[in-house]
Amino acid sequence: MSSTSSATRPPLVLAELRRILPTLPASVQRTAETVIADPVGSVSGTINELAAASGTSPSAVSRLCRRLGVDGYPALRIAVLADASRGEASAWELDISRSISADDPLEDVAAILGAAQSRAVHDTLAGLDLDAVRAVAHRVADARRVHVYGVSGSAIMAAELQLRLQRIGVPIWAYSDVHEGLTAAALLGPRDVAVAISCTGSTVETIDMLRCAAQHGAVTAAITGARTSPLAEHAQHLLLTVTEETTFREGPLAARFSELTVVELLYLAVAQLSADHTAELLTATAEAVRGHHVAPRTRTTSR
Repeated sequence: MSSTSSATRPPLVLAELRRILPTLPASVQRTAETVIADPVGSVSGTINELAAASGTSPSAVSRLCRRLGVDGYPALRIAVLADASRGEASAWELDISRSISADDPLEDVAAILGAAQSRAVHDTLAGLDLDAVRAVAHRVADARRVHVYGVSGSAIMAAELQLRLQRIGVPIWAYSDVHEGLTAAALLGPRDVAVAISCTGSTVETIDMLRCAAQHGAVTAAITGARTSPLAEHAQHLLLTVTEETTFREGPLAARFSELTVVELLYLAVAQLSADHTAELLTATAEAVRGHHVAPRTRTTSR
């Protein structure tokens, strides 16, 4: 159901590989990992050489091409080399693995975490459909009501989007309970917007709430890491995230920073549409809670 503009930038193939990596079958995943580890070297030879380097088969390479939507191995080579030429990764990123062992010093764990978070945010922004962000922002700014759906960890991101947009005057409600979400979604219409957040795009409760909103005519959008998923089928606009997993941080646990990046960008896009009014509202809301902040103590020096 999602639509894309002809002006939409195609996703960067290396970022797309990292995004879909956890969802790939084992042999295709090994092929993808080989390309990610050495983009230029891995595709410098033939399809058979890439298969041998990854310990798979030419059919696994072909399956990877199909998942990426490229027309065979020659097209994959061109896409990977073009992507790699956009800029070499820093030595810091290349030298940091995604594995954390029980014996690793905390300094190494901090470096691994920083590299993973940085790459996830970079890849999310590099592949994000900015036309979709603009379209959703315009509809949110003009909406009668905005709903945000998310359960479990995604409910945190839904609450974050609500908090930000509420401060600039957007009539917005976040729902994590499916019963409350469905009864509210049934009251939506064409002047309303529904945004669903799910890393996997397969959370039943979130799908049900967005489906209900779509059935009643609301404009729908999904913040998700799954381009093809049950959730995406009910979203007119897809805002895709890239997850960089590490040991102890898999799937949804690793998705928070990239999801927050999309939430931040959507908020800023809405705020830009009425910058002066946004500034007034931010000042007014800050002033409203000023009395609930404890003033810092002034330190007195004894003589």
